Amino acid sequence: MLDISKIAAPTDLRDETLRNRAGRAHGGRSQEFVAWVSGEEAGFLSYEDWSDRASAFVYEIFVLHPYRRQYIGSALLSHAESYSLQLNCERIRLKPHALELEPDLSRLKAWYASLGYRDVQDDPEHMEKILRWQSAA
Repeated sequence: MLDISKIAAPTDLRDETLRNRAGRAHGGRSQEFVAWVSGEEAGFLSYEDWSDRASAFVYEIFVLHPYRRQYIGSALLSHAESYSLQLNCERIRLKPHALELEPDLSRLKAWYASLGYRDVQDDPEHMEKILRWQSAA
């Protein structure tokens, strides 16, 4: 069973790899979430709250090797999107960067595209997904 919960600090993580990655990602507006599979840490999400600008930013999604290809990354991204909607964000942005050789950047970008993310026209390093169209005033 998959569960996702917010952590107070990177030191809350037991897994050394996740703790180190969360420690590097933590700061400023970031919030970190951990994915649990049957009570074991499987991955994490670093999310930046820019709701004052009706936006959010996914800083990093990382899934431990034994849990890859089990839709945990998709679940973490979906969690970020749902959380963004709760904060009344209209869009969510990220910068795809392969943290390891697998997946490579082109496969990673294709994965994000399959989930509704598109290249940002004026910033080709970033991708974004429209969560809610801005209503006309």
